[in-house]
Amino acid sequence: MFLVLSLLTGCSFNNDTINLKYGTYVLEHTGTNTGVVPSVTISDENISFSFDALSSYLSIGTYTIKNDILTMITHDGRYKYVFQVDGDKLLFKGNESSAVNLTDDRFGINITDKAEFKLKEN
Repeated sequence: MFLVLSLLTGCSFNNDTINLKYGTYVLEHTGTNTGVVPSVTISDENISFSFDALSSYLSIGTYTIKNDILTMITHDGRYKYVFQVDGDKLLFKGNESSAVNLTDDRFGINITDKAEFKLKEN
């Protein structure tokens, strides 16, 4: 019995496990734009993606991680956002994500493919 349990446990081990840290990841950017800086906040069950201060839509949902890819789906199923997990950074995968458009470019920062979001230290 012990041998069978050991084999089953060994089969489910995954070397590609990502240790995602909970917290807020903030867009790394340069420039003088003082608008809202886009961010991703992750907890054990939920994720939020804030990128447009003028939008009334709250991008809150759930997420899955497969290999090093974090996929967020909003609670209403309307939007999908994909990030590559790279240590304390999330790299936005724009080509695999729903469009990220600002209501007004004067009041925010445009997010491009491969944009880096870095874990904010408390």
